[in-house]
Amino acid sequence: MSAMPWPVSPPALRPVVESPESVVEQDLLATLEPLGRRGRVWIAGLASVAGCALLAWIYQLVHGLRVTDMGNIVSWGTYMTNFVFFIGISHAGTLISAILRVTDAGWRRPITRMAEAITCIALLVGASMVVIDMGRPDRALNLLLHGRFQSPILWDLVSVTTYLTGSFFYLYVAMIPDMPILARDARARGRSPLLIKFYEVLSLGYRESPEHRRLLARALGAMAVIIIPVAISVHTVVSWVFGMTLRPGWHSTIFGPYFVIGAIFSGTAAIITAMVIFRKAYHLERYLLPEHFHKLAKILLVLSLLYAYFTLSEYLTTWYGGAETDTRLLALLAGNGRVGETFWLWAVFGLFVPIGLLLFPSKRSLGSILTASVLINIGMWIKRYLIIVPTLETPFIPAQAAGITPHYFPSVIEITITVGAFAGFSLLFILFSRIFPILSIWETAEDLAEVKHAPAPAPVRVHGRAMPAALPLLLVAVGLSVLAPWTTARAQAPAAPASATQIDLKRTTEDKEEMLVATVTANGRPVAGAVVVFSVLRKFGTMALGEDQTLTDGTAAVKYPHGLPGDARGEQTFSIEVRSPPALAGPPVQVILGGAAPVRITPVEVPRALWSTRVPLALVGTIMALLLCVWSTYGFVVSQLVAMYRLPKEG
Repeated sequence: MSAMPWPVSPPALRPVVESPESVVEQDLLATLEPLGRRGRVWIAGLASVAGCALLAWIYQLVHGLRVTDMGNIVSWGTYMTNFVFFIGISHAGTLISAILRVTDAGWRRPITRMAEAITCIALLVGASMVVIDMGRPDRALNLLLHGRFQSPILWDLVSVTTYLTGSFFYLYVAMIPDMPILARDARARGRSPLLIKFYEVLSLGYRESPEHRRLLARALGAMAVIIIPVAISVHTVVSWVFGMTLRPGWHSTIFGPYFVIGAIFSGTAAIITAMVIFRKAYHLERYLLPEHFHKLAKILLVLSLLYAYFTLSEYLTTWYGGAETDTRLLALLAGNGRVGETFWLWAVFGLFVPIGLLLFPSKRSLGSILTASVLINIGMWIKRYLIIVPTLETPFIPAQAAGITPHYFPSVIEITITVGAFAGFSLLFILFSRIFPILSIWETAEDLAEVKHAPAPAPVRVHGRAMPAALPLLLVAVGLSVLAPWTTARAQAPAAPASATQIDLKRTTEDKEEMLVATVTANGRPVAGAVVVFSVLRKFGTMALGEDQTLTDGTAAVKYPHGLPGDARGEQTFSIEVRSPPALAGPPVQVILGGAAPVRITPVEVPRALWSTRVPLALVGTIMALLLCVWSTYGFVVSQLVAMYRLPKEG
């Protein structure tokens, strides 16, 4: 069978028109035509990969996190790497769109919707990674029911939810003027009544009138202003999940801006990659001009230099400090092993090569820009992996001292879910472009009206087209790890024979010397010749006092430990154990005796830290005030949309 696109009947052809606005509308509505055979095959392929990831997650739910390579030492792996990566690329979409909208940069208009869609879809996929990383996702509600204000995880949940809500608002408000156009076009094509109703509901009755324009401008302006600090704060909070932890390589004051710069860096590269793919797939060369790619390439170059500076500052400061644990971490990152090789591959191909491709304007072709963007996306996923895993493999107390060598490599389940996450991201992006134009119709037409430059009129091809290979920003080919099952044999000690041994302890004075006297009886009779061990419990363990052999009356004695303070009530806990004969040996008996010198406990000031038992009220109050400000802005935007909906439909 030929790979021709999906055929369309001749009546669907549109006449050539002279109005630039009409040309824009026809061109962008043409992107919603049915896909060709290859396009449907790619969608089916992405759906199959995502379905395999879903089956792998179900398998993980049934068998637990033991099917991954995570454990007590390396408790985070590819799932948290995916979370940080997707949350990162979501930031550039909103930030670039919002900053360019606030500064009224006209060239932004053809790329805003694509950037905003990347934000929303990446947030959905990134948030799902946290759920997948949970061993018991059915208990996720406990984060709210039993969450602690001191926990960065709780604030991460709140901030991501706030950002996700704002991003959807921002995307939707900017799409409202296109909804009547989409409803009219769907009605003319005879498409599904449900789809037509869907467009009409989302349009909120919008029409080109001064009042509708005023309400839309107020709502869009408010969202563009508030979403900038929200986006910055979200990745700052994500960095606090690491930075507030006393771990080598994480506990750093630079982590907040370091994560934010890295997020915008990778997100800008993701936008460029998506623009190239959709430009080719939907024949949008008229609207996604080389000028757009060159301006984004300049932004990407500045961000790459900033990220290189932050990386150098972070590692140079750590290396110069010379702390023992940090030195071991740097030796792992810069060494000759698997981690060291990965680190230097990232530094060369994920940072320095893209800088070289973007540095010289004469060499900055579309191919060079795309190559740099793809390398940056691959490199930034690897960099997030290098931030998480090597640190967990480098605890403060070297595990090698206990005969353990920390090692982590993602299992087949983890790799399947990771690949499925990128396939799901691509699939959602493609499905979004099949329902809504990937370029904003009203903003693109507005751009042409402002510059008074219309493209040369030409018949618009309305036949279907095949989708390109896929939209994944990166699908890193990692080798499958084969984990050999291992078991640990547990030796069970034979149970001690049951006996009716009883031990009594008292404090007495013999020959003007205080003694501890233990009386050992078995079945009501004193036991002679038994070895009794005396000890006293202290704060960090047990201190031996000595041992003695029982006399014919079953008593054994040691000197009372003078000079050892007791607790606040002057009490001490003594441990008495019969060592022999084996028939009488058993667990130690603990007896509390008074009479020691009481210790006055000086109250210790609880530190103002997130892990303390006392909630840092000033910090909580500040964050709550900021959240109130953000959600109040959301409420204002909703009020403008309600007012738009209530305007007369005719007039």
